[in-house]
Amino acid sequence: MIEELKDELYLYNFLRQLFLKEPTKELITDIAKIDMRAEIDDEINHGLKLMIDAANNNLHMLDKWIEELALEYARLFIGPKNPPAVPYASFYLSESRSLMTDETIDVRKRYLEAGMAVKNLYSIPDDHISIELEFIYYLTQKIIELFEQGQREDASRLFEIRSDFLSKHMALWLPFFADRILDSTQEDFYKGAALILRGVINP
Repeated sequence: MIEELKDELYLYNFLRQLFLKEPTKELITDIAKIDMRAEIDDEINHGLKLMIDAANNNLHMLDKWIEELALEYARLFIGPKNPPAVPYASFYLSESRSLMTDETIDVRKRYLEAGMAVKNLYSIPDDHISIELEFIYYLTQKIIELFEQGQREDASRLFEIRSDFLSKHMALWLPFFADRILDSTQEDFYKGAALILRGVINP
């Protein structure tokens, strides 16, 4: 189980960076260096392959491509208005398609109960995709640490919180968010990110 969690830790670390802001030159060059040896037999590997190929195909015009990715990030997730892939859970989970609903407050409570202080509190709503991914990353990291320190009971408690958040919250909206990205972009970089996200939530 711990080895699986370590693999997932890598993926959640990757995903939280992808959805927090437009990619940096460092992130793109790191992606281009990934040695893809796994078979393309699931959405995670398919998505990763798309991103690696996109990065390598655009290394010769990296500055220009990074500008294009920044524009695409803004178009998909920010707007000016009505972005095609709204990155907030409350949009998908509220009947009115509203932001900053009770769902947002509930998510904040879960963070606090698990001991995570949100760095961007009040500047980004707590149910933004990147903050929720940060939460799963934080929990996964803590579970591994506690387990390796022999604190099995504390590790189990956090594992339950993590499982509950994934199955009863994130799984209810992230597949729709990922589908909106796939339906709204021609950019393989973001198609790949959406496939990885969907594969992580629905393994």
